[in-house]
Parts: sequence; C-alpha cells; structure tokens
Amino acid sequence: MGTLMMIDHKINTPPVVSPEGWEAARRQLLVKEKALTRARDALAAERRRMPWMRVEKNYTFDSPNGKVSLHELFEGRCQLVIYRAFFEPGVFGWPEHACRGAP
Repeated sequence: MGTLMMIDHKINTPPVVSPEGWEAARRQLLVKEKALTRARDALAAERRRMPWMRVEKNYTFDSPNGKVSLHELFEGRCQLVIYRAFFEPGVFGWPEHACRGAP
C-alpha cells in the first residue's frame, strides 16, 4: 500500500476587510478603471483620425453575386468593413473553423 501524504497548499487570497475598507478599495479601483476607459477612448479617437490610403491594386473578390471589384463591394456605400479570417493548412469549413481574431 502507498503512503498518503498531506500537502498544505496555501492559497494566496486577498485580505478580508470591513465594508468601509472594501468601499475604499473599490473607489481606488474605480479611479483606475475610469482612467483606463478614458485612455481607450482617446486611442480609439486617434485610430479614427488615422490617414487613409488609396488602394491602387485591382482586387477581385468572390461575393454572393459572383466576382466583384473592391469598388463593387461597397455597393454605393461610403465605407466598407472587411474582416479577415486565417485558416491553418488543411482546415475547411468557414466560419466555424477559422481563426477570426479581433476586428
């Protein structure tokens, strides 16, 4: 028979504090969360102000209506959002098996 060894694993947990202590910690965290939100909003605004680049290459895309040019993908709209998906070689079955990443 084997020997059963008891191993004491200490779990590193935050301290237990009073309701007032918890509220003070929450207010400190809220200040940081709001700063992060403002920074993320500022970065998003900067991204929207990025300069544009003219697309000179004649791309062709497969669409539900057959082959179309980049201009035809817009279908009269002023903006077009395009998402890329990456496939590992040998992987088939869009969209369930693609690595979609972040838009």
